[in-house]
Formats: sequence, C-alpha cells, structure tokens
Amino acid sequence: MKLYLRYLRSDLIKLRRQPLLWIHLVIPLVGIAVFLSYYAFSPWASQSKVEAYLQIVAISLPTMIGIVCAFAADQEANAGNFQMLLTSPVKPLPFVSKISLLLLLGLASVMLAAVGFGFGYIFILGSSLYDLTFYVCAGGILFIGSIFMYILHLIISLRYGRGASMGLGIVESLVAALLLTGLGDFNWIYVPCAWSARWITIWAQYPYARLQEIPPQMLLNRGIVHVLAGTAIIAILFGVWLYRWEGKRSLE
Repeated sequence: MKLYLRYLRSDLIKLRRQPLLWIHLVIPLVGIAVFLSYYAFSPWASQSKVEAYLQIVAISLPTMIGIVCAFAADQEANAGNFQMLLTSPVKPLPFVSKISLLLLLGLASVMLAAVGFGFGYIFILGSSLYDLTFYVCAGGILFIGSIFMYILHLIISLRYGRGASMGLGIVESLVAALLLTGLGDFNWIYVPCAWSARWITIWAQYPYARLQEIPPQMLLNRGIVHVLAGTAIIAILFGVWLYRWEGKRSLE
C-alpha cells in the first residue's frame, strides 16, 4: 500500500505539468455556462432540458476519455519511454496508480458537470423539478458507465498512441449518439460507449422508480449485468496485458 501511495503521489505531482486537471475542470464549467444560458430563454419543458443536458454529457464522455488517456500515456512516453511504468518492483502498481488517478479526475469532472448544472438550474433558473440528490446520482451513473472506457483507452493510448485513442473516442461518441435512437433499443447493452448515455436517459425518465417499476423493454437489469461484467472483464484483461507489454507502440 505504501508503494502504491508513492506512485499515486508521483502521478499527482506530474499533474502540474499536464493539462489534465484543467481539462477536467474547465470543460464542465464551460458546458454548464453554455447550457444554463441557453435554458434561461429556451421554451423546452424542464424534463427535456435536463435529459438533453445529461445526454450531451454522456455522449461527450468517450471523446474526453480518449483525450485525457492520450495525454496521460504521452506523459509517460516522454518521461523516459515508460520507464516509470516498466521498472517497478511490483509491475501492476504504477498502472493501477495511473488508472486510479484518471478515474478520480473523471469522477470529479462528471460530478462537477452534473451537480454544478443542477445547482445552477435550481438556484439560478429557479427550477424545482429535481433536487440536488438527483444530480449526484446522475453523476454517479455517468461515471460508473464510463469506467470500462477509461481502462480501454489507457491500453490503446499506451499501445497505439494518441491518435488511436482520440480517434476511437470520437467514433464512440458518434455511436453513443446513434444508439440513443431506436437503433439502440435492443443493442445498447452490448456497446460500452452507449452505457452511460442509455443509463442516464433511463434515470432522467424514471428518476425515483424502483427497478421493477421501469418497463422491461428498457433492458435496465440486463444492462446493469453487462456493465458490471464488462468492466470486470476488461480490468482482468488489463492486468494480463500489462505483464506482456514491454513499452513498445505499434508505430515503432
């Protein structure tokens, strides 16, 4: 545990020379300001406004994850060609530290995006549709549905480089948006980039319903199983992969 905390502290120090912290802070604040400004005079119904905002956040997540994982991997590549990751006496620890930091930043960012919007929508625009608890839960849903992509994009960034991670993130965002339509009604549970978007849509439509009260065609129960199983599987694959990876990228 002490060695892990040392690696985590080292990764935190590295943030001073990276844009990761600013990306996770500035982009949610800009998004909140833009949407609240628009919603101040928009004629949409309140539920539609909240649902649309949360869906946009969910659709944007794959692209943002692709970017931040690319920056994190490039930082390690520039700092001695991944030597900090490869020379540890306990090889998994620096990788676990890296993904832990990315997940912590991601959690903080989605909570800021969700709760910050909720705070503004309630206390600035005067909406009483949902309370802050709704938005805290929404942030948790967005985060849990995106853990799979953080692990996937870190692997891709380390193995294939920045372009592959960013390009895949953009494609995933487009797919997530597409699967919010009728095309994704029975397929979204098999597509990780659509998990957060579909989950948050169900939450916005049935925020205080019990699982048994949500229509079965929403596939929520199966979706939960797929999210948990998929995240566990890719975490195991990540552990197997890192023992085989020797610091080389395909472009080399």
